[in-house]
Amino acid sequence: MEPQISDAFTLRVSEVFESLQGEGPHAGRACVFLRLALCNLRCGWCDTKYTWDFKSHSYDQEVKEQPVAELVEQLQALAPRHLVITGGEPLLQQAALQTLLTELDPKLFVEIETNGTLPPSAFLSARVQHWNVSPKLANSGESEARRLRFPALLEFSRLPGAWLKLVLSSPAEWSEAEAIVAQAGWPKERISLMPKASNRAELEAASKGIAELAASQKVRFSTRLHLLLWDGARGT
Repeated sequence: MEPQISDAFTLRVSEVFESLQGEGPHAGRACVFLRLALCNLRCGWCDTKYTWDFKSHSYDQEVKEQPVAELVEQLQALAPRHLVITGGEPLLQQAALQTLLTELDPKLFVEIETNGTLPPSAFLSARVQHWNVSPKLANSGESEARRLRFPALLEFSRLPGAWLKLVLSSPAEWSEAEAIVAQAGWPKERISLMPKASNRAELEAASKGIAELAASQKVRFSTRLHLLLWDGARGT
């Protein structure tokens, strides 16, 4: 597992863009996205490998080591009402995230997407209104020891704004997902199931089965609007 970065004044940034939130309870909401670089997992189906796979992508071209003060100005110019911080794995850079959020409007709605392997700091737990916590299943290609950290998941499960997002290849993976839900003690009213897909065609093929599974288990189904609308084009 990659160590957390302790630098509190520089963020490793992949991209900043405006779009609609494509997943989870806030799907369809206009947002500013701050995508951070670096990740502690290596999921085979990851659609943002440019944030961490620097054997296939150039770190110098893909990552901007940006002073927090500069990023604050950039985000303020966009005047967001809803900020989504994603990655990569954002919680590798918690110290600088705290500095960033301290400088931004305290009324700004903040949502963080995380793989759930790293517990949030007390500051982030109190400041962030919504968490999309997505522990990975075996379909990621990662070992269970790397992808599932139940002490961290238990901390997230106690946060009222944290939702568990499970990415399934097929309904046959429900038993594996259900075991994660049980061990993490996650309330069913804050669980969503999402089809594994990297483009519109894959999403359309997988959605019905996962949606029917979600209905049968009385949990939420999450589509992926950015795939439906833009077929997964970068910056959407």
